[in-house]
Amino acid sequence: MSKKAASSSAPSQSASSQDISGNNNNADLQGNANDDIIFGQTFTSEPPPYSSLAPAHNNSTITTTRSTSRLSSALPGIDFSKYAIPEASVSKDGSTVSTYHPSFTSNPSTLVRFIQEQARLPPLPYIHIVGAKRDLQPQRDFDIKINMLSLFLAQENNSRGSQWNYIKLVGDDESAYRGKHNPSTLPTVKGGLDEWAKRFCKETSTLKSFTLTRQLSNWNASYIEGQIRSLVASTGYDQPVTVTFPVKYAKVVIYPPKSSQSFFTTLVSPLLEKRRFEIIRAVWPYASLPPGADAASAGRSCVAQSEEKWWEEWRDALRWAIVNKRNGWVTVDDIVEYRMAPSPPASKAWEY
Repeated sequence: MSKKAASSSAPSQSASSQDISGNNNNADLQGNANDDIIFGQTFTSEPPPYSSLAPAHNNSTITTTRSTSRLSSALPGIDFSKYAIPEASVSKDGSTVSTYHPSFTSNPSTLVRFIQEQARLPPLPYIHIVGAKRDLQPQRDFDIKINMLSLFLAQENNSRGSQWNYIKLVGDDESAYRGKHNPSTLPTVKGGLDEWAKRFCKETSTLKSFTLTRQLSNWNASYIEGQIRSLVASTGYDQPVTVTFPVKYAKVVIYPPKSSQSFFTTLVSPLLEKRRFEIIRAVWPYASLPPGADAASAGRSCVAQSEEKWWEEWRDALRWAIVNKRNGWVTVDDIVEYRMAPSPPASKAWEY
């Protein structure tokens, strides 16, 4: 079974939300009801409010030995050292980063700086294509991944400016985890992220958590999946194919230090109420508007390139990787090698 990472339908009605300074804006925080969830990461279809960009900070929250210099001009302009989080671990599927650093749960200003810093870092979206026989043998016929990060990073000469990503806080009427065990519309908070950070740090429960979600929006992954499935079928491959759109580092979750939890608390924690704060999202749009029949006439523009243009550039190299039973990443190098060949590789069919 495949997972749809984006909905092609129009977004739902907007609810009131708050920007990083606590002011209200009219962005939709709940997204489309038909949006699928991948690794807890919701893909929405909504235009970005450009007034809510994540602010930059000169003071780093984290002390790290990683180099902050860019290793190559081919790499995106990201300070990769900021991904190094103290006392952190990554979930098995790579979607969630958990940290138990004491300052993040006791010092509101440190927590705010850390969240704002992490909100400026994108997640890592990729496409995962697997072909395997119906007899459930562990051997896969092909297992291909394609890194999609560059499609969500604005170029310097972009017509809308150099930044598309923005921060959204929970709206007053939106059901969310507001420091309780279950979603609720209460309490409402004035004061933005600063006030939420104070409430979290004042909470005495050792079962509290504060979550930043990095969310993708306005990406027509349904179109891409359809093209991939048609391409695989054109090779003559007749076994089940799985196409998914995982997102690594989609969540950053802050917990109290492990030393604060007793053996008894750990033992009975499944029975105790957890204090969850899930009130902030960093949104990374693929385009200014969700995909749809009227998107082009409505002025939809993409951060990097349209889904159709991307497919035109990648389809030949992807087909070649499939029929050659690739197990690993397909990259720009594969496109270059395919196109530079004096005699382009023949479009051969699948062979068992």
